[in-house]
Amino acid sequence: MSLARALGIAVLACLALSTPDRAAAQTTFPNIKLQGRLQEQFYFFGNGDFGAATGPKSNVFTRRARIEARGQINEYVTVYVQPSVEGGRTAPSSSCRSTLDTLTSTVTTTCTNGTTGIRLRDAWIDVRLTKSEARTAFTVRVGQEKRPFSRYELTSSNNLPSIERGGGRGLLAVQSNDLFGSAQLLAHDVGAHLQLDHKLGATRMLSLVAGAYNGRGESLNDNNDAKSVGFRATADVTAKLSVGGSYFSHDNIVGADSALRNYGYGLDAQWGKPGEEGLFVLAEWLQGKGIPASVAVDKPSIRGVQGLAAYNIRMKSPTSWLYAIEPSVRVDVADPNTDAGGDRATLITAVLGFYISSKAQFRVGVEHQSFQAAGAGSISGVRSALTVNF
Repeated sequence: MSLARALGIAVLACLALSTPDRAAAQTTFPNIKLQGRLQEQFYFFGNGDFGAATGPKSNVFTRRARIEARGQINEYVTVYVQPSVEGGRTAPSSSCRSTLDTLTSTVTTTCTNGTTGIRLRDAWIDVRLTKSEARTAFTVRVGQEKRPFSRYELTSSNNLPSIERGGGRGLLAVQSNDLFGSAQLLAHDVGAHLQLDHKLGATRMLSLVAGAYNGRGESLNDNNDAKSVGFRATADVTAKLSVGGSYFSHDNIVGADSALRNYGYGLDAQWGKPGEEGLFVLAEWLQGKGIPASVAVDKPSIRGVQGLAAYNIRMKSPTSWLYAIEPSVRVDVADPNTDAGGDRATLITAVLGFYISSKAQFRVGVEHQSFQAAGAGSISGVRSALTVNF
């Protein structure tokens, strides 16, 4: 064998051996990543005086069972689909409204667009208009997503220190998240948004979102020629501290009038992230107008103030069965009509979380829901949840 031929064979062999490594280092398109979450919940509440609205005193149910598929078609196009199976449901929480009559101390709950079983939560396509390495990125999203309103609503349910964002099943759906959900100012809707993300530093971002939506809610077609619009801005002040603000204008039909709108705005701040070691704090103030019962009735002015603090304590031993312990407390004050007196609802939640891993948690909490109305009573009890995301 000649020297030249031997060198040629050696070069080809090296290329053959090195090709898989280079291919493995490159991103291939399209690609799909599957994730999911399963959350089981139990509660026991002394809610007998409000049984018509809250249901039974105790309940075991599947809060969320979701499989999430995220796919990249190429460097610029991403698709995301998330169906959800939720046990014990009678209607979407965003379409249920509970009202407390301050004169009779009775609660009335009405729900629309009822669904059970499988629901389509998020389903959207992102088209990135800039290179991935660009300091300023522009993205267009079309599909179903959460309206850009309320920081705690936009916080992933994968790891909620308070177990629930609103009142939760077993309690009255009259807290801040429930109130602004009933007003169609947060939760899922169908539409499109434009997002700008600008790198302020190695670990800090500025994000601006402007979107237009049908205004009907989850998986529903529009019913008029108007669109709901929303805006949100968030900025990382430091690596830990983030501040934000939201505005949403919702179009709705009451009677024969398709020009009626209600709106909401809010300010929020956050320190740390859920599940991170150390302190996590979230505070939020929301103000807006609810949906009137008829054209002749003025839109009530609604307000929600909530704060959450959690402290994640990691275990020292790397082989410990217990990954971390996390005590947390939440205070939520909701006012369904700021022009009237005696109708506020306050929820205090104290939870102790046990992390079996960073992706598996067991939480048990004590909750107390009270009402400003004279003689309205209160609800107290225990809520627990076993949650896993994978």
